[in-house]
Amino acid sequence: MKKILLILITMLVVFVVTACNDATTTAQKEANNIINDNEIAVDTKGSTDDVNYEKISAYMEEECKNVFSPYYELLDFQLSDYTEEVVNGKVEATFSYKLIHKNYDKDPDTVGYIKAAKESGDKHYQQLYDEYLQPQEMNFPLLKAVIEENELITLYSNISPHGVEWEEVKISNFVISK
Repeated sequence: MKKILLILITMLVVFVVTACNDATTTAQKEANNIINDNEIAVDTKGSTDDVNYEKISAYMEEECKNVFSPYYELLDFQLSDYTEEVVNGKVEATFSYKLIHKNYDKDPDTVGYIKAAKESGDKHYQQLYDEYLQPQEMNFPLLKAVIEENELITLYSNISPHGVEWEEVKISNFVISK
């Protein structure tokens, strides 16, 4: 009789432990589903931030194409460190911008400064030659774009070496002219 009672108690314990594990697993699965549902509910696709980010990204790419494409083959446009806030009904976004570019394909020896380095025997000639067709970065470390109520975008650059002082700029201001 003790053996049967012991077997029944063991079976009951196994059944209860198994049932508890299933309940824990089910509860954990339900908790995971709630977390996943919350993540989906909090997803920002299509949010105002995304729309403004896309507007500014498209604006910067178009402006860079207009200004720099006569000089360089433009390879990539990267907007980073993006933050935005609404100030007096206008969206103000600050960000960093990187333009990846390279010189147009042509024989580097036909370029004035490389040709002069070769002719003068300059020790940096080979480096200039090798780097001429390599991709390079043009960095704009801190910019601010303001989206006006009429959807026009005004660009500002931080001109202060210490702190922040905004000055209105155009991308063409970044072209070094003679």
